Amino acid sequence: MLLINSSSKDTMKIFQSFFPVTVPMGVGCLIAAAEKEGIKIGFIDEQVEGDMLSEVRNKVACMEKPYIFGFSVVTAGLKSSLVLSRELKRLYPGSVVVFGGVHPTAMPDEVLSYGHIDIVVRGEGEEAIVGIYKCIKAGEDFSHLGNISYRRDGEVVHNKKDFILEDMDNYPPFPYHIFSPDKYDLGFVMSSRGCPYKCIFCSNRVTTALKYRYKSTEAIINDLDLLHQQYGKTHIGFYDDNFLVNKDRVYKLVDAIRKRGLHKNMTFSLQARGDNVDIPILKALYDTGFNSVFFGLETASEKIMKTIKKGETVAQCISAVEMAKKIGFQVSATFIYGLPGDTHEDRMDCVKLSKKLKLDMVRFNNATPYPGTELYEIAKIENRLNIQGVYENFVSVSTFIENPLRPIPFTYIPEGNTEAQIRSDLLFSYFSFYLDIEKIKSIFARPDKNLGWFNAGEKISKRINKLPALGFLGIMFLLKLAQLFYYNVIKKETRISFRHFLKIFDGLRLSGKRAG
Repeated sequence: MLLINSSSKDTMKIFQSFFPVTVPMGVGCLIAAAEKEGIKIGFIDEQVEGDMLSEVRNKVACMEKPYIFGFSVVTAGLKSSLVLSRELKRLYPGSVVVFGGVHPTAMPDEVLSYGHIDIVVRGEGEEAIVGIYKCIKAGEDFSHLGNISYRRDGEVVHNKKDFILEDMDNYPPFPYHIFSPDKYDLGFVMSSRGCPYKCIFCSNRVTTALKYRYKSTEAIINDLDLLHQQYGKTHIGFYDDNFLVNKDRVYKLVDAIRKRGLHKNMTFSLQARGDNVDIPILKALYDTGFNSVFFGLETASEKIMKTIKKGETVAQCISAVEMAKKIGFQVSATFIYGLPGDTHEDRMDCVKLSKKLKLDMVRFNNATPYPGTELYEIAKIENRLNIQGVYENFVSVSTFIENPLRPIPFTYIPEGNTEAQIRSDLLFSYFSFYLDIEKIKSIFARPDKNLGWFNAGEKISKRINKLPALGFLGIMFLLKLAQLFYYNVIKKETRISFRHFLKIFDGLRLSGKRAG
């Protein structure tokens, strides 16, 4: 069996050179499950490989027929997955093509409408991928396997979705050893899966449902110790969807980290909800080396917070940020523009709030109705779902990363808004927040605190190597700024006036006064 992570090399567009390559965690978990059953499994990652077909040929030379090609697929990577899988089916007749991941789970019928795809794994795939391998090699049918969809006699069959990983310690530790430190940032741990909340824009629960589970304290400590001792990692990001769902397990974990002495040589970051934090838990985390926290603030409007079913209030989020900042955390956050009911005034309130709270890093995303989410269904009902090609515009950070000469069309524009207005508000927010000398200095001086959002190199040699990319990035930013001025101040197509435009530079002026 050969597992393939389909992810384009330019997913971050003009920022690609400044983002670490993240390990495909889902693929890693499948490999661990297969190895536990003695199944020999190969792996190729489109993020880091050049000629994918050559890589496949090299792997296939060591495989036995029938060849099984398993693709891990997110919505943005569907097109590249289809192109490669179709070519593999042509080159290796009789091979079996399996698609799994978030998008196939949400859209199994759509995926199976492509005739060269044989099987879809729906949901968590550890048990399914092992079962598929054994059935194919033994020549058995799939009627007894849960969590899969396939064609039988020309008809699509959806077997019962009956498996979800209850005990995360039932499978081996994450196989960090198969990912080269030269190609990937290995500084991460996933200590839990799932989230019990019902946000309408979140696609993660498509695979995990609302089931929340976590690893034992011992298993997490072993991962941390391995990453520090064997790979020399000194900062670890906890990639849990929601780290603080169960506070009892967090208190046990921080106690174990201190007992092992890991906090003396390592620091950690986490992401959490505002309503899950309080002073005692934040203090315990901070005293154990946790120095960065990320909150999904989403909006400054209590009305929109209810619309998106976040299950918390703006006031709770503000309180959480203030508590974290007071204790000493580096605090990062996201806001989402273009949610149902969102207005220009709501978006301007978001950027005001981001500055008032003195956040360290912020992403202003455009609302993206990923398949499987309630937002996707809302967009369909409103007849406002805009799919370009094979979901090629499903990028929640499109305005931030796109080439200004080749804008990526939005997937959803709520009633009462235009794409031009939302895009202008996004650009205004980014420039207004980041055109600040102190923030720029911090981003470049402490890349370890940027939570994987931007890294121009921690050593002088790496920064020098990235000078051409930095130059290109600077030119793109100047073009974006010029476009913002032209369409808003000259053509007056949106509601950002010349006076508002000048506010973008407040951070530069104030920083100059502080320095003087």
